[in-house]
Amino acid sequence: MFRSSRARASLIRSLLLGTATTAFAVTASSVLLVGCKDESQPDYWVEKLNEDSWRARAVTRLGQFYEDASSKAKGDNSTPEVQALLNKIVEPLTKTYVEKYDKMDGKTRVALIKLLASVRDKRTEPALKKAFEEFAKKPATSKDDADIKWAVRASADLKLDSLADPLVQAFLKLRASTMLGGITYKDFNDAMVQIKSKSWTGPLISALEAPIERPSGDKDKDKIDPYKDQLFWQTTAAQVLGELAAPEAVEPMVKIMLDPAKADCQATAVLAMVKIGKPAADAAIKLLKGEDEKMIAFHYRRLKELKQIKEDDEKKMKEKPSDAPHVQTAAIMVGTIGRGEGVGPMLDALKKAEKDVTRALIARELVKLPKTPESLAGFKEAFEKISIEANVPPGMNALQMLAEAAGQFYNSDLVDWLLERAEKTKGSGDDLKALQGAIVVTAIKLAKVDQLEKVKAAVDKYGTKLEKDLYAQAEKLVKQCTGQAECYMGEMEKSSNQEQATQFVAIKSGYMAAILGGEAQRDELVKRIESFENAAVRFVAAQTIDHLSPKGSKEAAAKLRKVVDKNAESGDKDKMAGDAPVKQVMYRIEARAN
Repeated sequence: MFRSSRARASLIRSLLLGTATTAFAVTASSVLLVGCKDESQPDYWVEKLNEDSWRARAVTRLGQFYEDASSKAKGDNSTPEVQALLNKIVEPLTKTYVEKYDKMDGKTRVALIKLLASVRDKRTEPALKKAFEEFAKKPATSKDDADIKWAVRASADLKLDSLADPLVQAFLKLRASTMLGGITYKDFNDAMVQIKSKSWTGPLISALEAPIERPSGDKDKDKIDPYKDQLFWQTTAAQVLGELAAPEAVEPMVKIMLDPAKADCQATAVLAMVKIGKPAADAAIKLLKGEDEKMIAFHYRRLKELKQIKEDDEKKMKEKPSDAPHVQTAAIMVGTIGRGEGVGPMLDALKKAEKDVTRALIARELVKLPKTPESLAGFKEAFEKISIEANVPPGMNALQMLAEAAGQFYNSDLVDWLLERAEKTKGSGDDLKALQGAIVVTAIKLAKVDQLEKVKAAVDKYGTKLEKDLYAQAEKLVKQCTGQAECYMGEMEKSSNQEQATQFVAIKSGYMAAILGGEAQRDELVKRIESFENAAVRFVAAQTIDHLSPKGSKEAAAKLRKVVDKNAESGDKDKMAGDAPVKQVMYRIEARAN
C-alpha cells in the first residue's frame, strides 16, 4: 500500500516535472532578483520614486534614512556615512521634485522639498529653483502648500547666485496676509537679509514706490490685507537695501520718511539710511537746508492727498520754511544717521527755527551727533528759548524731553547749568515739577565726586523719594570709584546690578564710563556687552559705545555684529529685543568709519 502511494507520487512528479521545470526556474530566478533589492537599503526606495503609487512612501522612507544617518552623525553632514547616503539620494530626489512636480499630491511634494531643503546640499538647487518659479507663476495661499518656506530656508544657508532671481520673484508674490504668508514671511525676510544680492536693487526699489493705504477703522476692513502685504514687502525691501548700502535707494527712503501713510515703514527706512551712510546723510542735510525742491514738493503733495493740510496751510508753511514739517523729518534723519557733517547744518536749522516744537526736535536730534563745543552751546541756547508749555508729538513736554536728552552729551560741566535751569525756568504746576525731576535725574547721572554736594541740595529741594533713592545709589558708587573708568565698568557688569532695584548703579556707571573713557574703554565695553543682561543697562552701554566712537570703528562694529548674530541664532526673544539699540549703534559706527 505504501509502495503504491509512493509510486503514484513519483508518477505525478515525473508528469509535472517536464511542464513545471521552466516555470519553477523563472519563479526562483525572480525571487533571487527581488531578494537582492532589500527594502532596508535606500537603493530600493530610490527606484520606487519613479512609481506613482510608491512615490509618497519612498519619500517618507528616504527621509527616515537621512534622519537616522544625521542623528548618528550628531547633525554633521560631512561625515563619510552621511555623504555616502546623500550621494545616493539627493540627485534622484531632486530630479523627482523637478520632473514630477505636477504629478505629486501636495503633501508628498511638500514633504519632498522639505527633505531636500534639510540636507543643505548644492545639488538640490534645481528643486529649490523649481519651488520659487512655480510659486511666482501661481502664488499659493494655503499653509499646506509650504514649498517655498523650506526652499527659502535652504537658500539662506546655501547662498547660490542662481537662486537670487527666482527667490526675489517669489518674494514679490508672497502675500503676508495669507495663511501661507503668515508662516513664511519671516523666513523670507531672514533669508533675503542674509543673501542680500546686489541684483535685487532694482526690484526692491520698485517695491518701495508702491502706495500704501493705512486702514483707519472698521469701515476699512478691505484695506487691512493689502496693508499687511505692502508693509511686508516695503519693510523687507528697505532692510535689504540698507544691508546692500545701495545709494540708489536713498531717494525712495527719503520719500518713505516724508509720506505719513508709510509711518510704519519709517523706522526701517531710517535705519537703512544709517547703513547707507554718507549718501543718505547728504540727502537728509539737503532736505534740512530746504534745497531739495523735489522732495519738499512731494511732501506737500502727500500731506494734501491725505488731507493733513490744506492749500492755505501750504502757503503759510512756505512763508516760514524754517519751521516747515519737512525740516523736522530731515532733522530726525540727520540725527539718526549720526555723522559729524550733520552738526553744522543742524545748528543753522536750530538758529533759524521760530517755533518751539521745531527747536525742540532739532535740539533732541543734535544730541545724537558727535559732540562739539558748538553743538553743546547751541543745545543750551535752544533749551533756554523754549516755553515750559511746549509739547512735541505725541504729546511729550519739550523741556522735560530735552532735560533727559542733555545727559547724552556725557559732559559733567552741564551739571551746574542744569541745576540753574531747574531754578530759573519760568512756570508752575505739574509741568515745572516734572521738568525739575528730569533735570535732577540727569544731574545725578552726570555728576562727579566734587559735584555731589550741589546735586544733593537739588535732590532735597526738588526730588521725590524716587530721586532721593537714585542719588543715594549714585553717591555710594561715585565715592567708591571716583575718577576710575575701569571701576565703573566693573560695577556696570556686576550681575547684582542687573536687577531692577539696583539697575541705576549700572546706568550711572555707564554714564561715568562715557565721561571718563576713550577708545580703550569703548573696546572694553564691546567685549563685555553680552554680560549686560538688563535691557536698560544694555541700552546705556550701546549709547556709551556710540559716544566713544565719534569717528566710527569697523572693528568694534564687527564685534557687535557677532554678538547680535549669535543672539539671533539662539532664538532668545529677550536677547534679540535687548539687541535693538546695539544694532543701531553697530550700523552707525560702521557707516561713520567710511
